[in-house]
Amino acid sequence: MVIKLGGFVSFLFKRPVAGRRMKLESIAFATDIHRNRDCYSLSRAYTTTISDNVGKKLEHFTRISPSPISMAEFIERGQAGKMSSAESYTHLVQEALVRLSHMISEMRQFPKELAEQEEYKRVLSEYLITYTKLLNFENKEANAKNISEAVELLIERKARHKETVPSMASACMAMKYKYGVSLDEEDCALTKSVQYCLDRLYISRISLNMLTNQHLMVHGYKKPIKHQVGVIDPRTNLEEIVRHAYSNARFMCEKCYINAPKLELKTHNLTDPEHSVLVVHVPSHIYHMSFEVMKNAMQATVNNNWGKLDELPPIKVLICQSDNDITIKISDLGGGVDRASSDKMFKYLYSTSPKVSLTKESVPLSGLGYGLPLARLYARYFQGDIKAASYENHGTDIYIYLRALAKESVEQLPIWSDTASSKISATSSDISDWTSHSSTKEKKMSYCFSK
Repeated sequence: MVIKLGGFVSFLFKRPVAGRRMKLESIAFATDIHRNRDCYSLSRAYTTTISDNVGKKLEHFTRISPSPISMAEFIERGQAGKMSSAESYTHLVQEALVRLSHMISEMRQFPKELAEQEEYKRVLSEYLITYTKLLNFENKEANAKNISEAVELLIERKARHKETVPSMASACMAMKYKYGVSLDEEDCALTKSVQYCLDRLYISRISLNMLTNQHLMVHGYKKPIKHQVGVIDPRTNLEEIVRHAYSNARFMCEKCYINAPKLELKTHNLTDPEHSVLVVHVPSHIYHMSFEVMKNAMQATVNNNWGKLDELPPIKVLICQSDNDITIKISDLGGGVDRASSDKMFKYLYSTSPKVSLTKESVPLSGLGYGLPLARLYARYFQGDIKAASYENHGTDIYIYLRALAKESVEQLPIWSDTASSKISATSSDISDWTSHSSTKEKKMSYCFSK
């Protein structure tokens, strides 16, 4: 049995600029996963072995901890005259090598049930290609020729790894069907290990994209967006982004069900009551989080009110800003879920069944089951979070938390270590394996299938 991915939908993210003109940013979301039993035997050999030199470099760079950067530091470095293109190149090459070393070392230790899948091997092989090419720049002088070649590599890297998420989803599904495991079982050690591995892989991917995009935009290799410092908007208007996320989700909902819930939005700015809630952040990250939550809210509302689609209850949003935190609360009356199902909302590959489309359009509101888990990682990357409170037979509240202060919005990055290795093996540890120095104690668990 093979898992074949399809149904990719590209959404245009419009960024507000002066004069209310809009810039466009393309964000792709995987919305469907299909099984093709006839093609499972077809596979390609991917090279995941490494040379002695690459092995030594991995060992060397994993001894160095990644250096997390705050939103305030990104802004300062992006100011005109603060950091030259050569200085940015030097920092980017070294930091990317460190982060890739931690990521690849960790991927090579993924559970064997996942590591034997072809799509996993493809993803690892592609990262090894990028790593090997980047090593060529480790000691190269920061002159115009080398910087130009490095920029080409960065652009090539983004294209090479754009399918990482759906490919890993395919690997997980292949593993699931081969071993007959349930990936949403809380007491399954393999489930816990896979969840841990994917969280860290994807947040590493987010961080590498952040470094790359910031360098390319700040130093003129990509078209800059007015009033932004690279990918960061020092005055990100949360209401505008949430409304835009709602608009795109509503468009999708109406294509399938003709109707969609209305939006009721309120803001409360404790620090400046007369003005909108503004924050120093990456607009595309906030859009991604809001859009995924909106999609889920609309699908739940449709499912729970199937007999009265022309009278759907609204989705209510409250945006609050205090001195230290910003909260975006998105509430629906979609019937909620029981407590056991509520715990599964942030599990990879967990997805509910949508109602059948009333038109010829496929139902894109439910897909891989990756929406909320990935959205939560975008929040956690800069020290925020996403939490859910669901009320069975009533509705669900999703809380998106962001740091209000740019200096407190610091990257949270995985660190490869013996601690991480033990957690991948589903053993317990109270030693931090993240740059944020937070830790949680986990109980030892047994595998959920007979090996």
